[in-house]
Amino acid sequence: MENRIRDIYTNKAGSLIAKLVGFLGESNVRECLKRYEHAMKSSGVIFREYYLKDRHPWLNALRQYYELTSHAKCVHRHPTPELRILAGDAKKVTALQNQMPDSVRNKYKKDLLDQDRARSYLFEIQIAWHFFVRNWDIQWYEDDSSKHPEFVVKAPELHFDVECKFISIDIARKIHRREFYTLADQLIPQIEKRKCAGRLDIRLKDRLDSATVGALCTEVLKKIDSGFLQGDCDITPIGSLAFDLKATSGILVDATEWTKRVCERKPDEAHCAVFGRAEGTRVRDPLELTVMSEKADAVLDAMKEKISKAETQFDGSRPGLIVCFLEGINGFELHELGSESGLQRMTNYVLDKDIFSYVMGISYSSESMVKKRHKFEEVFNPGLFFRNHKCKFEAGKTFDFLSPLKS
Repeated sequence: MENRIRDIYTNKAGSLIAKLVGFLGESNVRECLKRYEHAMKSSGVIFREYYLKDRHPWLNALRQYYELTSHAKCVHRHPTPELRILAGDAKKVTALQNQMPDSVRNKYKKDLLDQDRARSYLFEIQIAWHFFVRNWDIQWYEDDSSKHPEFVVKAPELHFDVECKFISIDIARKIHRREFYTLADQLIPQIEKRKCAGRLDIRLKDRLDSATVGALCTEVLKKIDSGFLQGDCDITPIGSLAFDLKATSGILVDATEWTKRVCERKPDEAHCAVFGRAEGTRVRDPLELTVMSEKADAVLDAMKEKISKAETQFDGSRPGLIVCFLEGINGFELHELGSESGLQRMTNYVLDKDIFSYVMGISYSSESMVKKRHKFEEVFNPGLFFRNHKCKFEAGKTFDFLSPLKS
């Protein structure tokens, strides 16, 4: 069997990306890039760099691809990390689409270019590929109005249904990234214009929405303009502010140490943005913005509800597998959730229900990581699997369908 990793990075990257563009439609890709580039130019720095730039998994890489090809440069001779990942995804999409019904193929052509849904549908591709490379048959369900899993995996020892769930990092949170970065983009430059540095903590009564963003900016700047730089104050009915600001003095701080202190001080449930003029390894007059809500996030409850809805996707005639992607979680964090965690307790609660007796287990996947090997890099998604020991299908209790490939 060909090595699916190394072959991509030798001389096939450009042709694979070209095939992906052909599958999606050249005009569709260019139109999507046009909207993306317009949004990038019209967005604020913080919103652009921390939210919009990587909101879609491919657009930044596709922009690099067209830049190279327009100058007749070979992609494999200029392999950025984004282009390498894109080439790997291109290989998966173009190989798997051959097995798809027309309705499913057309769905992916559209949804893989959708800024808000691309990551969710790419996750389905990643999971299907996991089984495809084992030479197991993938049978996709038609894209129609009926409820069903994504596909059936036909392994020699077992046939089972697979349902994929994409868990957004913003699920059931009072503060979403989009609104937070919008606030930071509006507020931080204004504080900088007033020649202030230091720290500002915002504590909200409830959630952060677009209407609250404007009101917050107004109240904060009003306080600063009145000379209020130190201390706490209420902003009824939104919440409260805690100022620890001072006039800029040109002070330089070590960027690594400053970032470390920020992370140690920031509550886990808070969102934080930092700003400063970088000068080598130091930052001049740093500014820190932290926003949190008094109301607790109900992330695990929302996850439990979303995963439990998978019950309506399966008909119970064959074993089922639920695979979830946890956005914003890296492999190290995922490993920590393997035991004595809220995720483990929630998962066991779901699997303990009789209605899930046909489910073999629930798997969680985290953000991509890169493993450097001799002469090549491997991009992979760490996983965590909770097996259902109450599964009514005996073969499903021991089937090793998530084991790594043997070399």
